[in-house]
Amino acid sequence: MGNILAKSPQEHALATVQSTEKQRQLILERAPLPPPQGYVRVHFHTDLYRIYDKAPPDMTADIPLCRSGGLDLDVVKRQWGLETCLPVDPLRWKPFQPTHSDYLSAVAVQVLSHQQGCIKFIEPTVSHQTLLQRQTRQIVLGVACLLQMICRRGIDMVSQCLEDDTPLPALYRRLREKAPHIPKLTWDDLLNILILSLWFSLAVASWGGYITLEPRERARKWVHTGSFSL
Repeated sequence: MGNILAKSPQEHALATVQSTEKQRQLILERAPLPPPQGYVRVHFHTDLYRIYDKAPPDMTADIPLCRSGGLDLDVVKRQWGLETCLPVDPLRWKPFQPTHSDYLSAVAVQVLSHQQGCIKFIEPTVSHQTLLQRQTRQIVLGVACLLQMICRRGIDMVSQCLEDDTPLPALYRRLREKAPHIPKLTWDDLLNILILSLWFSLAVASWGGYITLEPRERARKWVHTGSFSL
């Protein structure tokens, strides 16, 4: 079962792509090193057909082996937020069903990684609840990014308005010149502090009962009367 607070495999894959793009911008790309002693390299593909097409893995990691030389599949799941995972047989290119559902024996690790030096994994099945949680997380992250962009745009607009139409920025810079001991904050930093203070004051006033927001009632009254006041 998934967790809405945990990153989905798609987010891990996107982070891997971004990291790869940064490495490609380097003049000299470092050749991949073999996994450390006691580790095995695992590749994750979002779909079995990507393996058929010889596409590069979506994610790569070196996973520590157990003392017996086997591989705990729960570690692989936690690495990328998977609900299920199965290794792929490198000879038949089909999912390999281990004897124990969450464990690969040392022999299986050797056989599966012998040909290409890594074990390829896929996520064969995902429950409806986990899919719903991942979609909900994507929606929440999208809304959070949108709100962050709107807040940043609003701060920029207020800052530009104060800069162009009020003497406050000039007064602040003049005060800094006359009083060097004042912390060296830019006008944007000061504006951000003022806006955060305003939001904090509104939150305290709302929790204390001094202000009643009631957005539904205010919206309903605005539709009928054209006024937001209650």
